[in-house]
Amino acid sequence: MPSPRAIYLEAIAACMRQIKQADGYNTNAGDSVTLEPTPKLAESDEPFIAVVWSRQARGTEPAVVKTSRATTVDIIARVPAALADARERLDLILQDIESALSRQQWRFPVGYQAPQYQSAEPLLAPAGAGWVGVQVTVGGHIPIHTSSL
Repeated sequence: MPSPRAIYLEAIAACMRQIKQADGYNTNAGDSVTLEPTPKLAESDEPFIAVVWSRQARGTEPAVVKTSRATTVDIIARVPAALADARERLDLILQDIESALSRQQWRFPVGYQAPQYQSAEPLLAPAGAGWVGVQVTVGGHIPIHTSSL
């Protein structure tokens, strides 16, 4: 059985896979969603989203402190962009990510909190790169063990 962390990451990835222009989003970054960032961080201008666990801590809410962990996840996204439209493309992918996460509690099993927005920051592209990117940090409470559900 997958770990609670793996279940959480996969549910967030499912949210990100919705990001397609045919479904009303601004970009097609949802066409390439991964849970492992290394292969996708290569020198490519193709759009992608990586969902990566970044840290875990003791639960922050008294009601779940003994049964859950506060889990933080980074959503790293890149989309093609020219210098002339980089700022607009950055805003569009950020909007897509936020929209894809809204009203998605149904994707998360009982005992898992839908991710809550914490912060966002642009990724610095090398000079001449044909992409723009963002790292969005989200978090929520997940069970300590799958058996605690």
